[in-house]
Amino acid sequence: MTETTKTSIFLTLAVVLVGLAFMTRPVVREVKMEEMVGKPLFQKFTDPLAVKKLEIVRMDAAGEVDDFRIAEIDGVWSIPSHDNYPADAKDQMGRVTEALVDLKVLDVVAKPGDVTDATSLHTLYGVIDPQSEQASIGEGIGVKVVLTGAGEEPLVDLIVGKEVAPKEKKNPEDPEESGKMRYVRVTGEVSVYVVEIDPSRFSTNFDQWIEKNLLDINTFDVKEIYVDEYSLQVELEMTQRGPREVIAPTFIGDMTFTYDASGTGAEKWSLKKWMGFRGQKYEYYERKLKPEQELNVETLDGMISALNDLKIVDVTKKPAALAGALRKGESLEAVEPDPSLKKSGFFLVPMPDLKGGTTQSRKQLLSNEGDIQLRMKDGIRYHFRFGDLTGTESEIEAETTSPVMGANRYLFITADFDPSAIPPADIKPLKELPVSKEPNEEFERQVKEVKEENERIEKSNQRETQRYAEAVEAGEKRAKKLTERFADWYYVIPEDVYKKIHLTQNNALRDKKAGESATHGEGSEEKPTETTPEAKTPELPTLPGMEGMLKNPELKDKPAPATPEKSEPAKNRKQKTGRKNSIHLAARIRRSRSKQED
Repeated sequence: MTETTKTSIFLTLAVVLVGLAFMTRPVVREVKMEEMVGKPLFQKFTDPLAVKKLEIVRMDAAGEVDDFRIAEIDGVWSIPSHDNYPADAKDQMGRVTEALVDLKVLDVVAKPGDVTDATSLHTLYGVIDPQSEQASIGEGIGVKVVLTGAGEEPLVDLIVGKEVAPKEKKNPEDPEESGKMRYVRVTGEVSVYVVEIDPSRFSTNFDQWIEKNLLDINTFDVKEIYVDEYSLQVELEMTQRGPREVIAPTFIGDMTFTYDASGTGAEKWSLKKWMGFRGQKYEYYERKLKPEQELNVETLDGMISALNDLKIVDVTKKPAALAGALRKGESLEAVEPDPSLKKSGFFLVPMPDLKGGTTQSRKQLLSNEGDIQLRMKDGIRYHFRFGDLTGTESEIEAETTSPVMGANRYLFITADFDPSAIPPADIKPLKELPVSKEPNEEFERQVKEVKEENERIEKSNQRETQRYAEAVEAGEKRAKKLTERFADWYYVIPEDVYKKIHLTQNNALRDKKAGESATHGEGSEEKPTETTPEAKTPELPTLPGMEGMLKNPELKDKPAPATPEKSEPAKNRKQKTGRKNSIHLAARIRRSRSKQED
């Protein structure tokens, strides 16, 4: 390549770069101050119904760009930034568009001709674009709001900056101006304006854009709470083929509470049944409250309240096969375990029916931290399975002036319908007609009375039959609607909400004197009442049909790591690594939490 050719190439590249710089330079809107003041900043945006997309971009506390989007997809508002989760955007979108339609300029504090250093100026007023390179300086970053119409028509592209200081406000004493006078900039422009706008309307919090009443429950319709307390732990198992990770379950027991919203205080709650496990045969037995024990009403009330206003901070989409099976009400036997299940703390595990007293194994959906059922009077059963921590954080409730961040946890929700919860039709038998060999007037009167009574009974039976059929139909219809809502999603809840709705024996019961949570009942951890050899057995035997679920199946065929010859006698190494004597953690059900049951 000659020097002339090289020079030509460099000149061409220089021209291209100059052209790009010219095309991406800040737009200079040639206006006079007196012409802009009092006029809408976005004169073409006049119809809120024209908005088809909304994007809100801000820099979060960790310095990460939070790009939140809402879009109308096939006539339905969805959240593309969260796997197109359905948005309840009517009210919130109204708040956003109302703030931007007819947004009048109150002042122009910086004009293109007066600006020599746009970056410093925009940093001063807090109108740096969070998606620009200038945002890397970490200061003066604003909140970007973009509204788009049909056919990607730009309607609004605004950066909301700092609050105007009182001395710079037109009327510092006017309470209407307090906190609502802001510096703003049109994206791509140099000029900085002052407008009256409420930045709190531009929320990127997921829970502000979704339906608040996710469960669609009325606490007066709650009938029972069923708590299935267990936990799963992923543990390492050494085999001849190498290490593999398996599921080690710890089962504790279950509790059923009845609830009457019309009662007051402790009268609302009662313990219907408390079951646990004990002994080498893993006996499923009923436990009883001791005289010094009582229900922790505050905890139980708090759980109902938290479910009634369940806070969802994020969602993740389930695999299509699992969502399809749930939506159709199909058995999970044929569903293959998906990485998203394990990642979220949920496992499809072959498991014997311990409570039914059989060792026959069937695939069950279990979760890291057990589950609860909310049973309604209309037969709807909500099933909440508590998964793993997500690795993300969200703002939690705290008695502080500044936001407090806390961990988040996965929640798996399903719903079904139990027709046995519906009172059966009260069908009354018809009365027999009197019989007489010699009919007379009295006999005829009796026959007439019986016939009239049977007519009333038949009508009553028809009403009862119809009532039951309609109740079942309504329950099945509602369960299907809820299933459609829950089937596609792993929900994410804050850890403080999880602690409120995750009932256990430790927090649902307490000692009357201490007023603190405790489980000093029959077979409890703190004060065991049984001292039989069975109650002291540290571990339970292998149960037929129980299988571990591989966390990393690819490890199963890898050879075990070599063991140094001098580390110990060969006989001992064989005992530890041989298949016959390997520790099958997932194939045994261990006693839970330091002999808590016995």
